[in-house]
Amino acid sequence: MKRLMRDIGYFAVFCLMILGIIGVLYHALGKDGWIDRSLGVIIDQGVGILIGVVIGGAVIWWTGRRILLATQTNKMFNDFLMYGLVALGVLFCVRLLLHGTF
Repeated sequence: MKRLMRDIGYFAVFCLMILGIIGVLYHALGKDGWIDRSLGVIIDQGVGILIGVVIGGAVIWWTGRRILLATQTNKMFNDFLMYGLVALGVLFCVRLLLHGTF
């Protein structure tokens, strides 16, 4: 029984983390989302800004990849990321229950 309750708790944490990821993707990629608005502003600024954003995005992607792949050396960062996504999952779950939308 103890094992079943532990497994249910782990599954609940996993579901909240997935809900957090889905909520962030929804707000980032959805209609009039964060990326759509920021790219609209960047494209209006000109080509130089666009090239800078692409280079900055590549550097952020490379750095993030190195941080996330070094799991043993950056265990604290990975735990913080996971619990941050769980907290966002709780936030999106509450907003979904109260307002009917993310």
